[in-house]
Amino acid sequence: MATAATAFVGSLAGFGGQAMAESKSSAPRVSQVSSQASNCVTVVRWYNKRFNRLVEVKNSCSHKACFSVTVAARRDPDFSIGKNKKESFVYGGIAWTKGSGIKNKAC
Repeated sequence: MATAATAFVGSLAGFGGQAMAESKSSAPRVSQVSSQASNCVTVVRWYNKRFNRLVEVKNSCSHKACFSVTVAARRDPDFSIGKNKKESFVYGGIAWTKGSGIKNKAC
């Protein structure tokens, strides 16, 4: 009985070691992607047009970039913008809370 328990605990430790190794190896890839996307999209201005809230953003990178608009108490809407473009996006109605910023994301 003690031998079976020891073998079981040893196998769990082996799985935990693999999980730690996998999480450490995948961490640099995530940080590389976020560092590439971090400086691409910037806010030009926030404004209202008729019954919508809009944000005008600029992508200064030479590849397509993705981002989300941060809105309090709502799900953040996701968008993408082409390379080296300036474009406006409707992120909600006039009754929505004004956006507080954007988050650059990997596409």
